[in-house]
Amino acid sequence: MTILLAVFSVIILVASCSAIMFPSEVLSSVREFMVESGIWWAASARVVLAVLLWFSAPASRTPITFKALAVVATLGAVFLVVTGSEGMLEIIDWFASWPLWGVRLQSTVGVAFALFLLWSIFSKRADE
Repeated sequence: MTILLAVFSVIILVASCSAIMFPSEVLSSVREFMVESGIWWAASARVVLAVLLWFSAPASRTPITFKALAVVATLGAVFLVVTGSEGMLEIIDWFASWPLWGVRLQSTVGVAFALFLLWSIFSKRADE
């Protein structure tokens, strides 16, 4: 499970870096993806992330944080489904109205999240 979470983390890292470098293009792609029933894929990705976090928690440096993030990812999946495609398109359009530096700044959160996951997976725990 830990290796799968590491792969997922690298995907998050690449996507976030892409959003930093090409914010307009990434937002357009995300919007197009959501129009084509992407809401179910996005929700499924959050459920997969939640499962990976939950089952990788014992092997991580931060098991309690991983379990808390698993709960947050699950709630994110529920939020996506409840909000629906139309609601998500409104959120994406609102996000796209931000200045590019704001989109880039927000995308650094994804970079930090992915790096945190990788650090927590691969660094030695103090009690080992």
